[in-house]
Amino acid sequence: MMKNKMKVALFLAATMMVGSANVYAASNASTSVPQAKVAVSTAKPEKTSVSFDDRIKELSNKLKAGQMVAYYVADQEYNRLDEIYFTSMGFVNTKYADYVAKAKALNAPTLTKPSDLPKSYSFQNAIIYLKSPERTSSLYEKLDKELRAKAASGEKFVYSDIMKSNEASAAILNFDKGKVKLQVVASYIVPEQPMGGTPVPQKKPNEKKETIVINGVECIYTTDSKGRDHLDWVDEEQQIRYSIWAESAKSDVLNYAKKMIAK
Repeated sequence: MMKNKMKVALFLAATMMVGSANVYAASNASTSVPQAKVAVSTAKPEKTSVSFDDRIKELSNKLKAGQMVAYYVADQEYNRLDEIYFTSMGFVNTKYADYVAKAKALNAPTLTKPSDLPKSYSFQNAIIYLKSPERTSSLYEKLDKELRAKAASGEKFVYSDIMKSNEASAAILNFDKGKVKLQVVASYIVPEQPMGGTPVPQKKPNEKKETIVINGVECIYTTDSKGRDHLDWVDEEQQIRYSIWAESAKSDVLNYAKKMIAK
């Protein structure tokens, strides 16, 4: 149950990624939530090379639900941060009860499906995203060393053996009302990696933000003229970030949030 200790979620929307970073809906509707019948989550560098992208996609397509693989691109232009990355295959459940059972097994954030949904909405599916090894973990260090050693022989694209993942980092519930898509996202908050310099807030003229208090909890509602609107808040006690996404359906989003956030 969410409590009133939650504070406003003042964060910048990012693309849906699984890695050492959090997973949450993006401002770009085409990348915020997978539209396919499988849940593939990929954390990767800036896209600059079609060949590397194709190889990553090919690697992802080999995975089955619950599997993950690490990879490293030994190319300074493509992998500017010079890091290893992970791609994984999560789980898609078309029955809410199946999602609850799988979420419990993987320690995924649990999202409640209200018994009385906003009018005319129906549940479509639930997606669970896998958690990648933390940077400070022994597994991450082992994979980092292993992949760099492989790349030292001259290979530009190297990857690990396929691994099983027993933990989740995020979950999504998808609802439909005709052409309107409503998505509820929950992701565990992961501490940001230290960066040099002072971060500069990104200005988006197409977005308008307002603070809305729901059952004592401060939330941020973002109206996006170029994408989907979303409501965001954070449960600091549980360290979970919540978002509800929909295009031009503010009243439905707020009604759903009122059912999620307990008084």
